[in-house]
Amino acid sequence: MPRKRADLAWYSAESRKQGLPTPRCPLAHAELCPRYYESLDALGRGSGFTKIPSERSGSLEQKWKVFKSVIAEEEPYINGRGEGLLTVNHFCPEVSYDAYGYFASDMFEYADDIDRGYAEKAYEREGNAEQFDPRWESITPCHYTECREYSIHSTFAGAKSCKTGRRRDGVSPKRRWQVLARDSFTCTYCGRKPPDVELHVDHKVSVNDGGSDELDNLLTACDKCNLGKSDSSL
Repeated sequence: MPRKRADLAWYSAESRKQGLPTPRCPLAHAELCPRYYESLDALGRGSGFTKIPSERSGSLEQKWKVFKSVIAEEEPYINGRGEGLLTVNHFCPEVSYDAYGYFASDMFEYADDIDRGYAEKAYEREGNAEQFDPRWESITPCHYTECREYSIHSTFAGAKSCKTGRRRDGVSPKRRWQVLARDSFTCTYCGRKPPDVELHVDHKVSVNDGGSDELDNLLTACDKCNLGKSDSSL
């Protein structure tokens, strides 16, 4: 496939197209996103990359343990590690770019020199010789807005505006995460999940009606259902 689609120019253009303030992911930090952390951790367990210090890794493992149980089938990992065909799976695109030069979720090396030779000739025939990569046979481009974690964790950054437009402290990031994990990262109104929707934490009894930020008064709602409900209580 044309590697051009997974480079910085493509990534930045996608960000501009969506009217985003920055071309790179604002959550690209181990303390802000579990997929970013898990991808870094996978790199550190081999492949010649620096390992996260054990004391920091321990605290991050504790912080993101709920995430690992929820996405067991999508956990970032690397196969091969210098023992044959290398594959990178379910990665944060920010980490894969810093490590391998492509914004991608999945990457697969060529099985052997024969496959590599066939692919190189195919690129030449199609007039894309400059996009041939001698290492990677397949790359799946990924923009950070396609990550489910971006839909979830981008709502944690700072205080949020309430539906009337006024600013308030709101539900804490820790409490938000507890609610989302309890509800399996699914809108309790319509059943949709990220990345198809952005998830909010809603109040059963609204704040205007005296509702609290206790767990039993909170539930997971997608952006459309939450905004449609407005300030009314259930």
